[in-house]
Amino acid sequence: MIETARGTVHEWQRDHMGHINVRAYMEFLEEACWQFYAMLGMTPSLLRSGALHLAAVQQDISYRRELYPGDTVAVRTGVLEMREKVLRFRHELFNTETGEVCSICDFTVVCLNPATRKSQAFPADVATRAGELLLPANT
Repeated sequence: MIETARGTVHEWQRDHMGHINVRAYMEFLEEACWQFYAMLGMTPSLLRSGALHLAAVQQDISYRRELYPGDTVAVRTGVLEMREKVLRFRHELFNTETGEVCSICDFTVVCLNPATRKSQAFPADVATRAGELLLPANT
């Protein structure tokens, strides 16, 4: 897995039970998505060019440990599956002080043709880079 984001939990992310809200977990994971896409070659300029778009079609998340204001976190990412038009990847959000995994989220995204809004193949270079980050089958 490669590191795709780093951050700090802030006081304003705390909920009425004293730990951070589930929304904050997703904010860290969302930041990691855009870094990961750029690492694969789907840079902001490519996405803005209209050559392709991405559609998130499924997210499966588990919460394993609570986080509190002041905690430092990072996200590491790896590819679960790369098909012609579908990319499945996993984010692990972990506490950098303890090393504990606090959340795991599996994302499924589809490559879209912006004009037709239908799925299309990922660019070959993106598929190659994603293949290099493929996680072992029993991860």
